[in-house]
Amino acid sequence: SDKTEGQAALEGLGALAAKGSVAEPFLIAALRAILEATGDKSKNVKDAAVAAANAIVEMMSPFAVQECMPALLAGLGVKAKPSQKEATLQIIEAIAAKSPRSIGHVLVTLTMPVAELTCDIKKEVKEAATSTMSAICNCTGNKDLEPFLPFVVKAAQSLDSTHVCVEKL
Repeated sequence: SDKTEGQAALEGLGALAAKGSVAEPFLIAALRAILEATGDKSKNVKDAAVAAANAIVEMMSPFAVQECMPALLAGLGVKAKPSQKEATLQIIEAIAAKSPRSIGHVLVTLTMPVAELTCDIKKEVKEAATSTMSAICNCTGNKDLEPFLPFVVKAAQSLDSTHVCVEKL
């Protein structure tokens, strides 16, 4: 069936990540489709997609983050399914942990889509977005901002918190 073939293909892509940098350009190009598969109804396909995406993040160069941005932004978009949004947020968080300076360079682009998801209707997406927002905010490279980052994350969650954040800053 298509589901079995899709799962096998995703598992193959995940295994390909073990080849390292020689496979990187091809895997980065496939990332958007892999993240889309995290929204699949089949748990096996979804799990295989998450595993493949994690394998790619684990092996990718910090310089590839910019190339991943279209796939990541699509995974956070309005048309993305909740499970895809949640998986994409977790991938962004993993990238932030592995390559904080690279996330720092794309922070301007990532902040708004992630912040918007901190108010998502789905509890799982909201929790993942809040966690990811904290992770990416720690990638600013500005030590002076660190004490204020929890307020910035809280401000993204509600308008009332925004005023408190502005006062703290």
